[in-house]
Amino acid sequence: MYYITAARFPRESYEKNDDTRLKADKTRRHLEELALDSGLDPELNVQVAKTDDEVRIGVSEEFDQYLREAPGTWRHY
Repeated sequence: MYYITAARFPRESYEKNDDTRLKADKTRRHLEELALDSGLDPELNVQVAKTDDEVRIGVSEEFDQYLREAPGTWRHY
């Protein structure tokens, strides 16, 4: 499955800074709650990926499309 990056954080900051980790966790939880509210499985539609220099929070193409077409506004973090 292909994921679209909704948020990214420097890995070093994520691992050493509690505030950065807290922001990333809040962002992930918020997206998981939105997935549930949309009738989608959060485990399949929200992903956290750690690369050498970044921690990325991504959403599935299906979830991204839903958010873009749903009423209201959607913005990338």
